[in-house]
Amino acid sequence: MVAKKPEQYYGLKEISDFAKEEGIEYSTRELSVYKSRNKLPDPVVMIGKKAGWTKKQIDDWIAQIKLKEKHKNKSQK
Repeated sequence: MVAKKPEQYYGLKEISDFAKEEGIEYSTRELSVYKSRNKLPDPVVMIGKKAGWTKKQIDDWIAQIKLKEKHKNKSQK
């Protein structure tokens, strides 16, 4: 039997870091506000008051942000 690798979860700091790698600047404070306004995906885990997301959720959210920015830039031209 092959042991399944445990899922890794990421918090607001990591989301900020991943976004920065894609050229999108969000502070953890901004992301906290986004979370409270339901502008982030629902976290898959809560550990106390800390939310956790999968890498796929984060990547999908960043891709949506980039797509919105692309459309916004096109409409401004």
